[in-house]
Amino acid sequence: MALAGKSNESKRLPDLPPANGKQASSFVGGFHPENKGVLPPLPKPPTFTVAMPSPQTGKQSLTMQHALNDTMALPNIASSSRPHSDNFLSPGIIAHPSISVGMRPRPALDIKPQSRPRAVSVPPSPLSPSATKNTTQCSSMTKLGKQCSRQVKLPSTHSHIDPIPVVYCHQHRDAMFRAQTGFYVRRKGMADTFVEFSDHIPQYLQRDTQLALRVEMEKATSTSDVPGYIYTYEIRDPKRPDVIQLKVGRAVNLTKRLDQWGKQCGSKVQIVRGWWPGTVEDESDDDGTNGSLLTGNIKAGQAGPLCHRVERLVHIELADLVVHTPYLDSKFPNVDNSDTSPSTSGSPKKAAMKPCFDCGAMHREIFAFPRPEKGCYKGREWELLVKPVIEKWGKFVSEYYA
Repeated sequence: MALAGKSNESKRLPDLPPANGKQASSFVGGFHPENKGVLPPLPKPPTFTVAMPSPQTGKQSLTMQHALNDTMALPNIASSSRPHSDNFLSPGIIAHPSISVGMRPRPALDIKPQSRPRAVSVPPSPLSPSATKNTTQCSSMTKLGKQCSRQVKLPSTHSHIDPIPVVYCHQHRDAMFRAQTGFYVRRKGMADTFVEFSDHIPQYLQRDTQLALRVEMEKATSTSDVPGYIYTYEIRDPKRPDVIQLKVGRAVNLTKRLDQWGKQCGSKVQIVRGWWPGTVEDESDDDGTNGSLLTGNIKAGQAGPLCHRVERLVHIELADLVVHTPYLDSKFPNVDNSDTSPSTSGSPKKAAMKPCFDCGAMHREIFAFPRPEKGCYKGREWELLVKPVIEKWGKFVSEYYA
């Protein structure tokens, strides 16, 4: 078909390659090397969407071969129709294209699945059974030098104390109690001093409590322990006339801490009962402020040594008094509970600890003592029960570790 010399020669369609696979003499694109006229505009690339690759089976049609040749010859033009900024097509897509007609173009390489939007808030998962168990591992060491693997139920007194004191299984509990009656105080550069447990630990305390106190007494001093005060608040609650609530805590700056406590939990009526090592004097100074328990008029005096250790010892003993209430026994303090096992002592009733209404914290340093209905301790719980415990452990620390 010779069309030379006619006006529409530039619009002639390109020759298709022969069926035998030999290349025709003219170039793809519609011009002959001998013609020196203006090159015709390139055909617009077809709009197609690359979908899933289709396997190449059988012989390709002439139309498909022509499309492949155009794509390979003009990679920049073909890629410009893609919404991505990539300059080159993926080799896999070039080798196995698939044309879809009449579909909206979309990114060919965007194969990331669209995830469903998450909820605004996700409720917390329930605690694991191990996290809710009221047990802990035995604190004793075996003959092989490893910690005993037995799980021990926590004594009811230990729930008031943070961190939890040592706990022993039934085997090591009795062995530890009878192992020794005292210990040597460890002080660098000082003479050895032997301390008897019975001089400081009363027999009316439970055996678990006595063992916890022994461990705290024997511990070496910590460099982070600083001088301070042990103060006591009474939290008055008209709705609970049969209970006296005493908050026993420590402070480095007594006046500042008392002021902070009043602002932190302002809904409670708080009355200062006393502090260690200072105490309320019977006689006041000329200005009338010495010995005052009113906030703002308190003169703290000199701080005591190792207030962290004093507080720890005080809390362990007070927790036993609150939970087991040995002072309600008519024979108190001549009561021996050291041989009472956890299985025979039962589960003493105690009020469940709840977050503070004001600050939301769990105040483990608040001890609720059931008031005695009669006897010498009625109405004198602070003077005859709590204050002696604070003074005893303050004196112990000052004498042996200061």
